[in-house]
Amino acid sequence: MKKSFSLLELIVVIFISSIVLIYSFKFAKQLQENQIENQNIAILKIDLNSTKIFLERHISNIDEKLDFRDNTLYFDNKILLINVTSFSITNSSNLKIIDITLNDKINQIWKLKQ
Repeated sequence: MKKSFSLLELIVVIFISSIVLIYSFKFAKQLQENQIENQNIAILKIDLNSTKIFLERHISNIDEKLDFRDNTLYFDNKILLINVTSFSITNSSNLKIIDITLNDKINQIWKLKQ
């Protein structure tokens, strides 16, 4: 009787340990996927911020040299930013309002003084 009870305890412990390990691995996988997605979004934000700084420095040449085609933003026929979903420039009295969406994930509106 003692041996059968010990065997039953061992089977229950192995079963519970297996369930805990499976869910721990699933949790670790989900955590890694979230971290990769967060890293990609952070990289996109850095790309957008550097593009904004670049455009602020070249505000006088935006109308002539900035071009958007094929989901790519070009400045003076050189690639400035890729995976741009939408892009528009609105001229105001002393402002340029730029609405940009990157990779269908991040949308920003910039107001640049001329």
